[in-house]
Amino acid sequence: MLKAVTRKKDIAKCQNMLESALKAGLPNNAILSIGHPGDYFDNTVYYGKGLWFSTQILTEKDVPVPRYWNGFGLGKREDGNQIIIVEINPALEGFKRQVSGLFAKDHDSGAYFILHSGRVGGGRKGIGKTAFEGWYRGTWTNVMDDIGNSEKMILVGSLKSPGLLVQIKDFVSEVAKFKEEVSSGVLSRSPKSKDKALSFNPEFHGKKSGRRTSKFEYDTYHGLVVAALEEKFKRKYSQESYTAFNTKLIDLGIEKDKTLEHIFEVKTSTDSQSIYAGIGQLMFHSLGSLTVKKTLVLPSGKSTDTLAKILHTLDIEILFYEIVNRKVTFAV
Repeated sequence: MLKAVTRKKDIAKCQNMLESALKAGLPNNAILSIGHPGDYFDNTVYYGKGLWFSTQILTEKDVPVPRYWNGFGLGKREDGNQIIIVEINPALEGFKRQVSGLFAKDHDSGAYFILHSGRVGGGRKGIGKTAFEGWYRGTWTNVMDDIGNSEKMILVGSLKSPGLLVQIKDFVSEVAKFKEEVSSGVLSRSPKSKDKALSFNPEFHGKKSGRRTSKFEYDTYHGLVVAALEEKFKRKYSQESYTAFNTKLIDLGIEKDKTLEHIFEVKTSTDSQSIYAGIGQLMFHSLGSLTVKKTLVLPSGKSTDTLAKILHTLDIEILFYEIVNRKVTFAV
């Protein structure tokens, strides 16, 4: 479980880690206009590699909840204002649900992470947290506050990860894609609401063990794997009668004529608990149907005859993947 960073000096430390990583990774900077016509401001923008970042401190004179304003966009515009895609704004102190950003610490390893609440703005109908929550395929994780309350938030990246810049760019790109699809009226992902009552979620049951830093960092790649998986099977299920969908509990599902045909569960670790959880989720969400095809998707590294036999007995297929330079490749 991640614990929210709430002390002012610790939040400042995390913000400094974030800024240092982004400024080191984005080779250019200039004072540019940010916003849209009629509502813009000038600030230093760090840019390069298809991403831009800008930051400032907003105090009680500026906003009801003092915060670090961290704005992100894709690419630097040569003309006009830089367009904000998403903001990740941790409060200067405490765990404030009114803002979109949060820093958190893994108690076991001491590693720090940046998270987002899932509230995305844009001023257009259909853009908001509920819609984005159903559409987004990255990792949501539970974060504990100081009094033991839990909040589910998007795991964006590890502050000390060499891949932090790419992890953030992936998240910003996902938000941009979501906004574009909502504006066009055509969503490439079709979230289903029919299983809202389902509460089984073994990924967050009990105490996790193992290499926690690696586990949480690997989890930031979850959305990347699901997106690649969808592309792979989009070619196979290309007929109009097939529909790909996701829910908060099902990573990827395929329906034909509104009948569930295939479900996939993606794991970012091959430890025993991840495999047990994946098996449980596939069995539970197949609704007990013998006709629903079930596939457990795992990173390469744990291919044993025993595992294969167990999964075969349960009528579950296994699909391995690798990630090299942010590119996902599957074994078959």
